[in-house]
Amino acid sequence: MRQIPQAKKKFIYDYSLIIFILIIATISIISIYLADPIMASNLRGSNLWQKQLMWYIISFIVCYFLIKLGVDRLFTAVSIFYWILIGLLVLLLIDKFLFNLPDLFIRPINGTTAWIILPKIGSIQPSEFMKVVLILQCSNVIYNHNLEKNAMSFSSDFELFFKILKVITLPLILIVLQPDTGIPIVIVVSIATMLMIGGIRKEWIWIGLIFVVLLFATVLYLFYFHPSLLGKLMGSSYKLQRFYGWLQTDKYYLTYGNQLYTSIAALGSGGLNGHALNQLVISFAEPQTDFIFAVIGQNFGFIGTSLVVVIITIFDIKLIDIAMNHKSEKEKIMMAGLLGMLIFQQIQNISMIIGLLPITGITLPLISYGGSSIMSYFIPFAIVFYMASENKLALKH
Repeated sequence: MRQIPQAKKKFIYDYSLIIFILIIATISIISIYLADPIMASNLRGSNLWQKQLMWYIISFIVCYFLIKLGVDRLFTAVSIFYWILIGLLVLLLIDKFLFNLPDLFIRPINGTTAWIILPKIGSIQPSEFMKVVLILQCSNVIYNHNLEKNAMSFSSDFELFFKILKVITLPLILIVLQPDTGIPIVIVVSIATMLMIGGIRKEWIWIGLIFVVLLFATVLYLFYFHPSLLGKLMGSSYKLQRFYGWLQTDKYYLTYGNQLYTSIAALGSGGLNGHALNQLVISFAEPQTDFIFAVIGQNFGFIGTSLVVVIITIFDIKLIDIAMNHKSEKEKIMMAGLLGMLIFQQIQNISMIIGLLPITGITLPLISYGGSSIMSYFIPFAIVFYMASENKLALKH
């Protein structure tokens, strides 16, 4: 592939892409502001919407800096950030299992040790950045593998799978031990998406789809007919309780199914247009993060939630269009991982709130509260802006 120094090339900003991100940011900030009356008592009145605005501003600045730095440097420097994040993930596990470090810097939240506290600033979640770093790292691995391989074969694919496993296994183990299952699922889905468009044999795609369907069917079968066995396989009664809350919500609406029951009630209560803004109508847990879509439904009704779905769908299509029209394979592979991560989170989060899928703790990207999540997405967005600029330059020539 022909490499041209980034600094010497004209850069054209895709303003429609910027407008879409600003619209989504506005939805996020307004929704978090409206979630304040039903937040946990220790968060109520803490103006989280202002912190969300701050993180968006910082993220735009970081994105601009990365664009000026050059996309090639982002791909080459990713190994450094990979090991820095490994170190931070290890530090979190040291706090959890070996030494209780000062709560000023590391403090478990809801039983999960995943955040490093920055006094007077906020907190960062290394696993959120790791999921993006792994996309960049694996795009390098897949691209270099494709340059070296002579033909499409199962042996070549096995070699690629082994290379990918060497990159992702350690981070996945460290994140699962926090414990966090949501982000590892997102990572696996994004890497699988990259592999699907990265030149592996199509048979693997069918094998993967059949495996997912069979796994899902097996879990449902065990839940209804052998729940004790399913509990043993999951290794946690808490995980099994999530299935009770999902599949038997009405029966367990006061316990395991309370989150889903109240989120559906909040969505339904909004009707067509929603309630008067910023009112305490129905309370539910984590309205600023996992259940931000229920906040939108309660305040803006069916029209508001439908509009949000339309906006994020058009945004996704915009990203797909940029990827389809770009010529560089490495950036296309990275974009596949980004889209896999983004679309999966959107589908999973909205589906778990309306009861189509079990609750997993996966947030609605770019809308749920979380500075680490927002900033992590703006790292690959720098590459997206570069790709959009290259597409526009190609059209001019």
